[in-house]
Amino acid sequence: MIKELASTHRITFAEKSGTYFLGSGKVDHETLFLAMPRTFMNLSGIAVKQLLDKTGVDPSQMIVVHDELDLVLGRIQIKFNAGYGGNKGVLSIISILQTKAFYRLRVGVGRPPEGLDSAEYLLQPFQGEAEQAILDGVVRHSTEALRCAVIEGPQKAMERYNQRETRDQ
Repeated sequence: MIKELASTHRITFAEKSGTYFLGSGKVDHETLFLAMPRTFMNLSGIAVKQLLDKTGVDPSQMIVVHDELDLVLGRIQIKFNAGYGGNKGVLSIISILQTKAFYRLRVGVGRPPEGLDSAEYLLQPFQGEAEQAILDGVVRHSTEALRCAVIEGPQKAMERYNQRETRDQ
C-alpha cells in the first residue's frame, strides 16, 4: 500500500536510516511522510519513535498500516486509539510511544486455517488468481483510503471506507 501511494504521488524513498526508509512529498498541498520500518515487525516501535523524533510529527497525525487477522481478506478498517488486537508490531509501537492515540489502517488477511500457526500463515504467499485479484483490489482500496485520510481527514476516511469491502469494488 505504501509503495503504491508513493508511486501514485511520485514520492521516492530517498532516505535510509538504520531503522526505516523515508520518503516525503506533497499530496494536494499537504506534506506527506511515508515510511517503511527496516526492523523486524515486533520491533516496529523503535523505527516509529525515531521517525517521529526526526520529523516532529505527533503520533495522533500518524497512520500505521498493518495486516489484520480479525478482518476477512479484502476488508479494510481505519481505527483511532485502539488496542493492539494481537498484532505484535502495533504492540511494539504502543509500548515504545506510550500511547494508543494514533490511526491504524487495518488490512484484512483473514484467519489461518485450523492447525496453521498465525505467523506461518502471514508469511505465506497469496494463493491463486482469486486471492491475487482480492489483493490487487485491497491495495487500490487502501491507497484510496490513505489518500482520503491525508486530503479530507481521517474521520472522513473512516466514514467512507470502514463499511465497504474491496471485493465489491
